[in-house]
Amino acid sequence: MDESHRAALKMRRLKLRHLEVLLAIAEHGGLTAAAAALDSSQPAISQQLAEIEDALGVALYARGRHIRPTVYLPAVLRYARRALNDTRQLGGELRALAEGAGSLLRVGTMLTTGSRLLPEAILGLERLASGVRLEVVEDIAAGLWARFDRRELDLIVGRLDERAFSPAVRSEALYLDAHCVVAGNGHPLVKKKRVSWRDAAAYPWILPPSGTVLRRAIDATFLDQRLAPPAPWIESASPFVNLGLLERSHGLNVVSHSAAARYAGWRALSALPLQLKYDVGPIGMAWLAGEASPALSLMLDALRRAAADRGRPEAA
Repeated sequence: MDESHRAALKMRRLKLRHLEVLLAIAEHGGLTAAAAALDSSQPAISQQLAEIEDALGVALYARGRHIRPTVYLPAVLRYARRALNDTRQLGGELRALAEGAGSLLRVGTMLTTGSRLLPEAILGLERLASGVRLEVVEDIAAGLWARFDRRELDLIVGRLDERAFSPAVRSEALYLDAHCVVAGNGHPLVKKKRVSWRDAAAYPWILPPSGTVLRRAIDATFLDQRLAPPAPWIESASPFVNLGLLERSHGLNVVSHSAAARYAGWRALSALPLQLKYDVGPIGMAWLAGEASPALSLMLDALRRAAADRGRPEAA
């Protein structure tokens, strides 16, 4: 028997209770606090931690007056969270089926897809009487991918970046949606016949957080114009904060064309004739590699149909 097979056999000793104990220790910062949270005793928690470490073959905490996490702990916690979330999801789905309800699908969306694409897909599912129950969360990309990594989401709908093309993820591009510059309706540049990037550089900018793909695309576009990237007046990934600031100032911001059209329809903001030269990926959907559930397959098809119908005028 080789070493990898022996290690696999030892890990079979792990039970869900072990994973719950491990997460409780990490969350509460110690064995005594974890024991209180789990209505157990400190010796029992200590014994279960020892069983976990023996099964894994590595020490997760260094012992001393206070336990200290080792380099192995973060990786194990990631898998523990995923396993427990998958188990809870299974339990919820079985209860729903027993009660005659449909399967639950947890969907994360970004602003650019939350205003039309996803609502159209949901309405398409409703017309099919699919019985799929949906939980929808809207967030920026970083927040959605963090939830996805913890198995709190089954599907992400939004702009695809490098995370959508990892081996553990399946993804599908649906359409392109380039970015443009937006301003409040009273902004001086809105009435200007010709607007250049040099003109825009003179005004305060609301920028996405440093290091994000969109921020790099904005900086690269300015550099291509032989201009220094703008210093942020404020760094913000909140659409509603950005909208409030743009309506009350001479600030500028970058949003997708679909979001700009939505703001213009609300008569809230105006788009300027400035488009990023370097964009940040297509609009699409990403889900965990492996067998897709019937509910997920229905939603993927609904999103494909909604994307194909994007060219239709919206109902008044």
